[in-house]
Amino acid sequence: MFNIRVYGILKNEEKQVLVSDEFIRGMKITKFPGGGLEAGEGTRDCLRREFMEEMNLKVEIGDHIYTTDHYMKSAFNPEHQIISIYYFVKALEPIAVPLRTKLFDFDEEQMKTYHSTGETETFRFIRWNDFSTESVTLPLDKIVAGMLNPPPSTMPPPLFSDQPILIEDNTVRLEPLEEHHYDLLLPVALHTELWAFTVARIKTKADFRNYFDTAMAEKRSSKSYPFAIYDKVNDEYAGSTRFANIEFEHRKLEIGWTWIRPSLQGTGFNRHCKFLLLSYCFETLGLNRVELKTSLLNLRSQKAMLKIGAVREGVLRKNIINDDGSIRDTVYFSFINNEWPFVKTSFFKELITD
Repeated sequence: MFNIRVYGILKNEEKQVLVSDEFIRGMKITKFPGGGLEAGEGTRDCLRREFMEEMNLKVEIGDHIYTTDHYMKSAFNPEHQIISIYYFVKALEPIAVPLRTKLFDFDEEQMKTYHSTGETETFRFIRWNDFSTESVTLPLDKIVAGMLNPPPSTMPPPLFSDQPILIEDNTVRLEPLEEHHYDLLLPVALHTELWAFTVARIKTKADFRNYFDTAMAEKRSSKSYPFAIYDKVNDEYAGSTRFANIEFEHRKLEIGWTWIRPSLQGTGFNRHCKFLLLSYCFETLGLNRVELKTSLLNLRSQKAMLKIGAVREGVLRKNIINDDGSIRDTVYFSFINNEWPFVKTSFFKELITD
C-alpha cells in the first residue's frame, strides 16, 4: 500500500520558514505543513487543500523540490510505503491562525482536540539562519532541510595536520597517527591477508616501515590525515584509516586506506569507525562530499559500502598500478551532505546516541 504525502516549504519576508508541531498518537513531531493525497487529486491541488484545511490559508504552489527516491516505511503503519513530495509555497494572504514561538506549545483547546481525536497541531516560524536538519523530526523532512539550508562551511585552516582530531564512541577511538603507533600497529599490519586488494602489498616489517613513513609524510604536508584505530572493548590497537585526497576548496575528501585486525572484520567494528568519520566530515567540517573506493575485485568491501548507505558511482578502468605491478580497476562510492541525514538515521540508527 502506498501512502503519498505532499508538503510545502513556506518562507516569509522575514526569512523564516514555517513548520508544524504535531502531537499524534502519543508522538510529538515537527514537520513541514502538508498531508495525504486524496483520490482524484493532483499533488498541487492536495497541497492547496491542506493549507486551507489546516491554516485557512490560500497559497501559491511553486517549484518542485524533492520526491522520495528510495523505499521508506511509514512510521505509523509499517505495512505502508511512504512517498513524499515537496514544493515551495507562497502565502497569498496574511496568516490568520495563531502562531507559537515555543516548541510543542499546545493550548487547552488543542489538548482537548488531542484527547478527542488523538491528533492536534500548531504552527510556528523558525529563523532561516537557525533552521537545520535538526529542526524537523521525520527522515524525509531532514533530507529536504539539508537540501534547502546546508550547514555552513567550517573549513579548517590549511595546516590541517596541526589540528588534533580525536573521535570516539564506546567501542572505537580514532586518534591521530603518531610515531609511537608504529610498534603498536606492526603486529596487525603483518597479517598479509589485509593487503590482498590494496595498492600497497605489505609482507615484511620493512614494507610496513615504508608504508607508515609515507602516511606520516602525507600528514605533515596536509595531503592526508591518518588515524590509529583503538579497540576500546579489547583494549588494543586494531588498525588504521585516514582522511585523504583532501580538497577543502571543493568541500570534499576521501575516507580510505583502512585496514583492521582480521578477527574484527564482519563484527560491526568498522561500522563504528565509518560512522564516526562520516559524522565528523558532514557535521563538523561541513563537507559536501565524501568518497570511498576499492578494487573491482574486492566484492566484500563493495558489499560493506552499500550496507552503510554509500552510493556506487562507477568504475575507473586500469587507473592504478599496484605495488606488485598488477593493474587495478577501481570502484568509486560516495556520500553527499544532503543525503547524510537519511543515511545517518536509516543505516546507522543503532549508533546514534544524542
